[in-house]
Amino acid sequence: MKEYVVNQTVVLNADALTVWDALTNPQKTSKYFFGCKVFSDWKEGSSITFKGRMFWIIPIEMRGKIIKAVPGRLLKYNLKNGKEGKNGTSTVTDTLTFKDGKTTLTIMDDVGSGAGAEKRYHRSVKGWHKVLKGLKELINNKINAA
Repeated sequence: MKEYVVNQTVVLNADALTVWDALTNPQKTSKYFFGCKVFSDWKEGSSITFKGRMFWIIPIEMRGKIIKAVPGRLLKYNLKNGKEGKNGTSTVTDTLTFKDGKTTLTIMDDVGSGAGAEKRYHRSVKGWHKVLKGLKELINNKINAA
């Protein structure tokens, strides 16, 4: 059975802890993650929830668990996407690498296999592209405004 894994990378003009804050701060995620705020205490085994409204109308709520969290370096969690049951679970890994004044953020989203995986994969590719573009704009605007 084919596995579907999205891999996307963005280079950000910020240190890793600034990027970490943008990934874990609900006030910041709401600006680039489809209007969703993220909620967690960022401890392994704890819950993570993305909640908001896409286009100010469509309610979104995704829930999961933190698998690993190392501030400024690694965030790994799973999420149940919608009402797709077991087949609708993704495992997302955010890896941050700081070098020469920039942070490289690599997102790996394993959307699984089986029924609906290919559709989830294509939706995820588009979604992460928009998220990373918005994150880059948020970080660049913060630095330019400082």
